[in-house]
Amino acid sequence: MNESAVRRHLEALEKEGLVYSRFERRNRGRPKKIFSLTPYGKTFFPRKSKTLLSLLAQNIMQRYGKEEMELLMSLVARDFVDLLITKEIKGNLESRLEQLVQLLNDYGFFASLSKRRNNFIIEYRNCVFEDVIPQFGTYLCKIDEGVVKKIAGDVDIKWMERIAKGDKKCVQIISQSEASNQHNRTSLDTDKHKYEFTPSHTLQNSHRHSVHGGK
Repeated sequence: MNESAVRRHLEALEKEGLVYSRFERRNRGRPKKIFSLTPYGKTFFPRKSKTLLSLLAQNIMQRYGKEEMELLMSLVARDFVDLLITKEIKGNLESRLEQLVQLLNDYGFFASLSKRRNNFIIEYRNCVFEDVIPQFGTYLCKIDEGVVKKIAGDVDIKWMERIAKGDKKCVQIISQSEASNQHNRTSLDTDKHKYEFTPSHTLQNSHRHSVHGGK
């Protein structure tokens, strides 16, 4: 293969995002054009990351057990939230979930939100962690649960379908937690009591009965 053919081939690879070029100046002569692989280009070469992750997951489970693995995933979820959230999240539960779904889609989850009675349903048509499901299984779902609770607050999450269990999509039902509902009811009762006034005629009668003696 001659030099011009090699150059055309490298330029074609650069257009596909597989390599990038830069000019490097040497001590003498014209600068040389250097080509290097991009991170995307490197993905076409053999990698054994999954094997390493598998061994790591096995050793964590054997040494520390299920509870420690769940704790680890909750810590990962906390860090993942910092990567996922690129703007301030505010509003009521429905608004916060809508903003969450948008962030999830920006990250590649292909998620959608719907409402059924008092429950919200998030459907994920893609799991961005799917390639490590064989190593971590449903522990990966703990990351998603942590993200939802971080953004939505005190909610209950029930899984109906999971890609990690072999389903074609993930479906979770989100509802306000019973503790949160109880808190809201208590707040309403407190507010109601706060604004209950004694009728004026009751105050007058009370004042009348408190006077003793004298003409």
